[in-house]
Amino acid sequence: MGSNSESVSTVVSSIPPFLSKTYDMVDDPLTDEVVSWSSGNKSFVVWNVPEFARLFLPKYFKHNNFSSFVRQLNTYGFRKVDPDRWEFANEGFIRGQKQLLKSIVRRKPSQVQPPQQPQVQHSSVGACVEVGKFGLEEEVERLQRDKNVLTQELVRLRQQQQVTEHHLQNVGQKVHVMEQRQQQMMSFLAKAVQSPGFLNQFSQQNNEGNNQHVSEGNKKRRLPVEDQKYSGGYGANGLSRQIVRYQSSMNEAADTMLEQIHNMSNPQSRQEPLSNNHGSFLLGDVPNISDNGSSTNGGQFAVFSS
Repeated sequence: MGSNSESVSTVVSSIPPFLSKTYDMVDDPLTDEVVSWSSGNKSFVVWNVPEFARLFLPKYFKHNNFSSFVRQLNTYGFRKVDPDRWEFANEGFIRGQKQLLKSIVRRKPSQVQPPQQPQVQHSSVGACVEVGKFGLEEEVERLQRDKNVLTQELVRLRQQQQVTEHHLQNVGQKVHVMEQRQQQMMSFLAKAVQSPGFLNQFSQQNNEGNNQHVSEGNKKRRLPVEDQKYSGGYGANGLSRQIVRYQSSMNEAADTMLEQIHNMSNPQSRQEPLSNNHGSFLLGDVPNISDNGSSTNGGQFAVFSS
């Protein structure tokens, strides 16, 4: 009897602590809801990984890292039987035969065992994947998916940036064109104000081909003069003719200038004239003929209708 007890103690002492603790944990009926033997009693299944890592790993192995537990199983030759659940198997890990644990040998990091690969393919458990390799492949696939998502997001942001830059360029060009038109308009108005003869010259240049139409449309009107006794070279008739001609030319120049300004500010309405009334132009500071024959510049205004 003493020799038998010594042999049993020797077998138990030769079993690695990790395998012994794992066997006791799986064989405990109180843990069946979280980890238990499979229906064939030749493998065990972790049914609830979060609870397993929170309750039993700290109790048996002094840590709560499930990935570390899986890598430890891999070093002892355990394989993941079912890819859809955490079921692990080893030929020496069988329910009711704890003495077989001594046959499980820990792999060395530098140890290479090529002959074991064909045995895995022709074993009764079917296509099995090593635990450590399975975890790494799953992590690599997750990282690749994240990379693809980030790449697509980056491409979308670059396209959006290009569209925004193109829109800003179009807006900048429109603003530049508007500034140029505004400068041209201000320059035109400033030149017209500073140069009294500019309107007459501008009208003659723009109406060079329509002299006949202009002469027919603008009939000469005579200014009423109270006293016509001055009929010399600078008499009332001569002065009236000069004022009428000046008035007609000024009206034409003003209409042309206003039409040009309107065209610059609103290009769509170039075909419609601003005003058809050529007689609404005011002439200021026109010299009047008094009874004594002297001309005065008293700020009088005369309105002419053509």
